[in-house]
Amino acid sequence: MQLLSSRKLRTSPLYPRLEQHGAFFGEIMGYERALWFGDRIDHDYDNHIYQDRQPTKTFHKPDWFGAVKSEYWACRERVALIDMSAFTKFELKSAGTEVVNFLQYMCSNDVDKPIETVIHTGMQNVNGGYENDCSVVRLENNCYLMVAPATQQTRAYAWISKHLPADGSVQLSDVTSMYTVVNVIGPKSRELLQELTETSMATADFPAMTCKTINLGHASGIRAMRLTHSGEDGWTLYIPSEYAVHVYDTLMSHGRDYGIRNAGLYALKSLRVEKFFAFWGIDIDAQTTPFECQRDFRVKFEKGEFIGKGALLKQKDEGIKKKFVQLLLDTRDHNRDRDPWPWGGEPIYRNNRYVGTVCSSAYGFTKKALICLGFVQDFNENSENPRIITNDWVLRNAKYEVDIAGTRYSAKAGIFPPVIEAATVARYMPQVRQA
Repeated sequence: MQLLSSRKLRTSPLYPRLEQHGAFFGEIMGYERALWFGDRIDHDYDNHIYQDRQPTKTFHKPDWFGAVKSEYWACRERVALIDMSAFTKFELKSAGTEVVNFLQYMCSNDVDKPIETVIHTGMQNVNGGYENDCSVVRLENNCYLMVAPATQQTRAYAWISKHLPADGSVQLSDVTSMYTVVNVIGPKSRELLQELTETSMATADFPAMTCKTINLGHASGIRAMRLTHSGEDGWTLYIPSEYAVHVYDTLMSHGRDYGIRNAGLYALKSLRVEKFFAFWGIDIDAQTTPFECQRDFRVKFEKGEFIGKGALLKQKDEGIKKKFVQLLLDTRDHNRDRDPWPWGGEPIYRNNRYVGTVCSSAYGFTKKALICLGFVQDFNENSENPRIITNDWVLRNAKYEVDIAGTRYSAKAGIFPPVIEAATVARYMPQVRQA
């Protein structure tokens, strides 16, 4: 559900451009974000009437399906732009190495990496659960940029502030509004960006999970990170907000040669659900540990002490009681055009026993099926505590079903990222422009 009042409270500098391109917006933390793009039917923006702003008005196949499909394939075959300015952005710095020591204690991954490195990490509580799921970028020896979901802006700031050294040696600043964030995603993203910058965007010079400061068009000081939060190739551009419109217009103009289009968060969700990516606040939370959602490879016990280390070591030895799974609905059983869709909260059954609920769901346009993400547990009828489970319990001799509106539909379970067939990259040739 979307609020019908108190809208347009927080918008990115690109809001008018996206509105002109037919964006349908959704609100989170007071921030308007483009969900998908289509033909708008109302233009009564000034008096804040949002009759058409409920993005989904059905429990079945939504009317935005075709638009999101086009955006999805632009991300996979060509190039697309997604405004992700609502992401939380913090800067942490110190005079010496204090900020490194502080983040090593706060984060479960090793963040003492070379300058320009991007690290995905959790910030765990004493029980090992996720207080924050973020990306940390080392900008200087004593300065980091932290990026987290929009819903974490207040929560993460409070959590970090609570643990800051009492001597004031580490400084925390919320720089969310300083940067407009544009996700340039797709196989043509490198060619497009290379037209507009002197920095080499080749993989050998600009590998994945690194960050460089680049100029683009006539704008300078853009922090470009080679990651897209979707599994597709591309860059996330952190643009000083005064340059945002110029950079967006430049990308859209030159991008015509590559079949560029805008994409919204529904397309991004489809990509990440299909690739089995968990998202904080929807799939994982303060009660979820890295071992339960297949992110234990991001936990570095050898680096030293950090919050939650003891709890995670104990869980590593004893085992887990819930497991994050991907459920692919059987298209022979569930018809996307006729049957109701899963939207989150649906019961999951294993061999006719309730084992959990759906967290995220989306249509996978490559897999050509609806996909659910959720946690499964082996509930003990004689105790409130679920049993320890293994991968064998999850997968072997297990028949899964998802209950959607009272009807159970068969589903295939997986615990590892699926193989996604390569997309056919569209061929576009840059046009010669007149000086």
